Amino acid sequence: MPNPIRRPSDEVSRALSPNQVTPGQKSRPRTISRTVIATVLATLTLAGMAACGPDRGLRVEPEGETSPSMFEPANKDSGPPDEPFSLKEIRKLIVDASGIAVTGKATESAQVVADCKECLKFSTPFLSDDKRFQLVTVANPQQKSEIVAGAVISEKDGEPRLELIATGNQLKLSPGKNGTLVVQEAMYADGDDACCPSGWSVQVFRLHEGRFEPGQRFTRLNGET
Repeated sequence: MPNPIRRPSDEVSRALSPNQVTPGQKSRPRTISRTVIATVLATLTLAGMAACGPDRGLRVEPEGETSPSMFEPANKDSGPPDEPFSLKEIRKLIVDASGIAVTGKATESAQVVADCKECLKFSTPFLSDDKRFQLVTVANPQQKSEIVAGAVISEKDGEPRLELIATGNQLKLSPGKNGTLVVQEAMYADGDDACCPSGWSVQVFRLHEGRFEPGQRFTRLNGET
């Protein structure tokens, strides 16, 4: 069930405190006060403008840890996205497997891949423990700019292997630090516009003993972590 949006209470008018400068006075404290207020208002305005931007990546940063959403640039040694397997081969793999991977499953996404050829695209490949993985994304057939699923492909005995399938709203899959894979998705509450979800969820997958295992999930909803 979607989480209801919790909104801040309305601000109330407050009377001038005894130490405030009355009109006509010229003082350094009043100048400083105006400067501080202007700075705060400018900061709040910029934050509001960014709230509906196209990229509101989560920046959850527990004490002493690096935020999992701080992605590393693509490794130049990871090679082209369409090698060793073509998009046609990967599409057949997902459809034949009915969207069931070593880690995760997405049967509905497999049907989308079968019905909509334009919905499957390559993303940035990555390396983990010196092993190379291809990434593909699955778009919403009704709105192809929105990613609803992603899959990780490896090579085993010369054949493609479906390692991981992840699904979500406005999904983003990106190579992370130390050979990890970062999966980020939007979290919506009742009344949210498409541009402005109430929060984000980020989960890091790490290769362990030949398979991707999900790590801790970081979420932010209605401005709270």
